Amino acid sequence: QARNEMHKSAIVLSLAAMVELASAFTAPAAPMPLRQSRAATSAATSLNMGVKVTVVNAEDFEMEKGEILRNGMQAANVEVYYTMKGKLFNCNGGGQCGTCKVELQGGAVSGRTDAENKLLAKDPPTFRLACQTLVNGPCTIKNKPDA
Repeated sequence: QARNEMHKSAIVLSLAAMVELASAFTAPAAPMPLRQSRAATSAATSLNMGVKVTVVNAEDFEMEKGEILRNGMQAANVEVYYTMKGKLFNCNGGGQCGTCKVELQGGAVSGRTDAENKLLAKDPPTFRLACQTLVNGPCTIKNKPDA
């Protein structure tokens, strides 16, 4: 009987220790974004001027200078992804899947990233990933160049 009481006390103490340990770890308030645009991190966001993006096979739109092309396309309701698979299983702008491929036909954008060089190695140098391309001035793109 005394042995059972000691066993129960040990279990209660072990559970109390686990609860205390678990309470020391807290989940972050919000998940960290995969990538932030320059506009989002800029102190002078309100000074960024809108630039025109001409889309060969869709509606033209305007977006902030220094913003990620994918974000501007989504804000303007321009289709970004090729297939249902791309829509459901894309990497959310992480530069890992290649489903947001566009063709840059002219204009001012950032240079290719390492992710683009890897995923687009067999494509022409004008092909870009919308999630990795920063728009620095007016530009013209062709959406879904492989379609």
